[in-house]
Amino acid sequence: MSSQLEIWRVQGFERLFELIAALPPAPQSQDVAVDGLVRSLSKLPARPADKPAYVGIFAVTNPVAGRQAAIERLRELAPQLTGNLATVDGLLDNLIRALSGLPRRPADKQPYASLFPPTQLQWLRAQDLGAIAPDAPSQRLAQLVPQLNYSLIEFEIDTPLRQAHFLAQIAHESDHFRAVEEYASGADYEWRSDLGNVYSGDGVRFKGRGLIQITGRKNYHECGMALGVDLVANPARLEEPDLACRSAAWFWATHKLNPLADRDDVEAITEIINGGWNGLSDRIQLLAKAKRVLSVAR
Repeated sequence: MSSQLEIWRVQGFERLFELIAALPPAPQSQDVAVDGLVRSLSKLPARPADKPAYVGIFAVTNPVAGRQAAIERLRELAPQLTGNLATVDGLLDNLIRALSGLPRRPADKQPYASLFPPTQLQWLRAQDLGAIAPDAPSQRLAQLVPQLNYSLIEFEIDTPLRQAHFLAQIAHESDHFRAVEEYASGADYEWRSDLGNVYSGDGVRFKGRGLIQITGRKNYHECGMALGVDLVANPARLEEPDLACRSAAWFWATHKLNPLADRDDVEAITEIINGGWNGLSDRIQLLAKAKRVLSVAR
């Protein structure tokens, strides 16, 4: 099994989500194909010919709601697509081409090969995370690694040096992958207007969560809007593996940390994430381990 195939799969799903979200509001012929992909990955029966797309899978009444539900379901199902090329890979490739207005895939080309170029990104395994943080719980690493791979691709943390810096920082921020929730109660954030905590109980409700701890009502709102999840209503969702990873990568991207990683500037990255240089020595040690795991020369 090639890690390049795994990477192309993730790129394929991310491209698909963008294309689905861009469809016009009225029902489209492509909705039927999206419905079919969801059913195939969910191992559901084929859509009855007399049913509109998405009806029977989701409790929706219009295609826009159906598409959003399909994106959410596919995000859950996509990490389960592993191993060698499968029929679903062809379905995904064909759907991307149809939605993009591209010619059909040549018969002699495997899915994805002419849609995405090769990438420098390294496909992570649980043992890679374990080599960076040997004291991390193995079960936690197994939960995180597929979501981390997706998040790295989604937010273009896509070179080994960028990956190394990102992994070092999230390892430190999460106490070597042992915590996705701040140990403190969050009471110290009460009535912090700079964090958007304007209601009684906001400090505890919106304490730090995720692999880079998102903190405060304002940041939960902004992160949730970007990720398509209502985190103000459901703050504990940031503790779950998918959003713990995606929120960290979102923070990294929105704070434009890739260019600093490209310059190998761990101090500048630490200052932006931490507001100072707390834990810098641990971050540097973790970075050295991550570089060894990812075969980064410098």
